[in-house]
Amino acid sequence: MAESLLLPLVRGVASKAADALVGTVTRMCGLGDDRRTLERQLLAVECKLANAEERSMTNGYVKSWMKELKSVAYKADDVLDDFQYEALRRQSKIGRSTSHKVLGYITRHSPLLFRFEMSRKLKNVLEKISAQVG
Repeated sequence: MAESLLLPLVRGVASKAADALVGTVTRMCGLGDDRRTLERQLLAVECKLANAEERSMTNGYVKSWMKELKSVAYKADDVLDDFQYEALRRQSKIGRSTSHKVLGYITRHSPLLFRFEMSRKLKNVLEKISAQVG
């Protein structure tokens, strides 16, 4: 029953991956190609899910696959939420003084640290979803 909610979840995550705000931040971080790869993989998952949901009633392997996919979809959603938050945070800083900009590279919200952390998270999600799609 819960598996029937998987298709709308995957569609929502794919929509978030295609979001212009997420696209802008991922390009700024040098992760635009990874974001596009995630978007394509999520679209491939959507195609497979249409057939898998009815087969999950009788096939335990398909049901297990869908459960793992649901976990990966939530992780992808969390990563994309982080990108959206960062985009909004950066927009709110537009027009600040130079000293605030310099301090931004030292604080915990450093663009360099964000890029490193998000690169690791996004690649982790890509590996997991590739294993599910492949």
